[in-house]
Amino acid sequence: MDLEKIALMFCGATVAFIWYKRLRAFAIRDVPGPRNPSWIYGHAWSWISSKAIVVEKELLEEYGSIVRWNGLFGEDRLWVADPKAVQHIFQGPDRLYEKPHFQRERIAMLTGWGVGTVEGDAHKRQRRAMAPAFGLVEAKALYPHFSRCFDSLVDKWHETISNSESGQTAIFDVNSWLNKASLDAVGAGAFGYDFGALENAGNKLAETYENLTFDAGASLSKIYLFVMDCFKWAPKGSFLWLIDWGKSPQLTKLRQNKIYAHEVATQLIEEKRQELKDGTSRKDILSLLVKANSALRPDWRLNDDEIIAQVRTLMFAGHETTAKALTGALWELAENRHVQEKLRAEIMETLSRIRARGDSDFTVNDFDSMPYLLAVGKEILRVYPVVVEVVRAPKKDDVLPLSKPFVGRSGKLYRDLHVPAGTIVAVSSVGYNLNKDVWGPDAYEFRPERWLDMNGKPESPVGLYGNLATFCGGHKGCIGWRFAVIELHTFLVTLIRHFDFSLPNDGRELAKTRLGAISPVVVGEEHKGPQLPLKVTILGNA
Repeated sequence: MDLEKIALMFCGATVAFIWYKRLRAFAIRDVPGPRNPSWIYGHAWSWISSKAIVVEKELLEEYGSIVRWNGLFGEDRLWVADPKAVQHIFQGPDRLYEKPHFQRERIAMLTGWGVGTVEGDAHKRQRRAMAPAFGLVEAKALYPHFSRCFDSLVDKWHETISNSESGQTAIFDVNSWLNKASLDAVGAGAFGYDFGALENAGNKLAETYENLTFDAGASLSKIYLFVMDCFKWAPKGSFLWLIDWGKSPQLTKLRQNKIYAHEVATQLIEEKRQELKDGTSRKDILSLLVKANSALRPDWRLNDDEIIAQVRTLMFAGHETTAKALTGALWELAENRHVQEKLRAEIMETLSRIRARGDSDFTVNDFDSMPYLLAVGKEILRVYPVVVEVVRAPKKDDVLPLSKPFVGRSGKLYRDLHVPAGTIVAVSSVGYNLNKDVWGPDAYEFRPERWLDMNGKPESPVGLYGNLATFCGGHKGCIGWRFAVIELHTFLVTLIRHFDFSLPNDGRELAKTRLGAISPVVVGEEHKGPQLPLKVTILGNA
């Protein structure tokens, strides 16, 4: 058989397969959605290159919380922000919805094959081994580490502002500082390791984490996105092979991060094992993980590669996601001055009570007595879920329940939706967290008071914290969510009592970008990466 006939047979088989998939997805093609801008690229490029949150608002307003969108070659996909559907995907029986292999490989390039990338029995085993290190007591024990890191940030900012022209106020980019502080916090709390990021200590691993997701996302082009999406049909491992052999500066940085993270993780694991043997184990997350893992029966234990992957997962996700939330917090508080002032009043009132009882400073338990702090923290996590969406696909045909029926393009009324096995489903964290059917008509506004006004339980509880999609939910929910919440509260209490934040009146316009994660950029300076220039003023009553 000659090459021409083989090529014709291959093309024919490909077309037949695509049309077979389209016929099986008849119900999905009946779901309302925006016109496909490109049969080759679908919606992916136009959405990724748009400003963050804009697309989600447009979809919610025009089509509702279940939307059909298109991938490569017109492939029909689902965009989901309906609470009952999201609950079913996160918490449904039989672990039916999994990350597609190409999506897991994209995450694995940053974390290795840890709890965030494996599925099935491997995920159950890894989650079981990690659980003892992530309880409430263990999370609260990290507070002193967080407090020291943010106290160091306060000292750095005092020094920066004192050296400014006024000596009281300065305008500078807070984003880079928050990335460093968050990395130091996760290093101290999770591993007992000093990245030295705030001190610019020249730690090679810390340097590779600087704007890592933005740099990786900034390299995207239509062709690159097309190639990445094609890995959906490629053999497993193909995408990671591309990362290992690609020549771009972004891929080189990813490989350097992998090498340095592997070296540091290996060293830390050996140190924790030796401390366990010597009876000098500490209470950081890795020490608890190594101790818990050693006590498991042999077939449940994590091997060294798996423990290294957990370390890489914590290093990346533990600082990257939190840093974005901290940056978003200062942006919102600078824009919403009344919220900042009300929060500061509660902080100072609580501090007065603490000193009246004979203590000098906050404990982690004091946060629970501060309703407005808790409300502000939840509202920040609602408006800044960091991860725009999570991608899932059902292992077998499924029927997706809906909170709100919709009328299909054919005029048919749908109260649930048939989803064929393998369908790409984008669960929109942003879309759900902005859904007016869940959060009320002012869902697009930053209003912490909504958390003080809420009565009763949600009809379809979704997330691990505050019914938010921010930390996902169910068996794949973020294992470190308590860690992140306590760090956010520590940050707010420490910084808002020492500084006042406002937007600089210098003509610069800020926007949200969705490259890698939701990040602030200066319009016209997007090439410089994430920036959040704020006017920061020292307060004298802290």
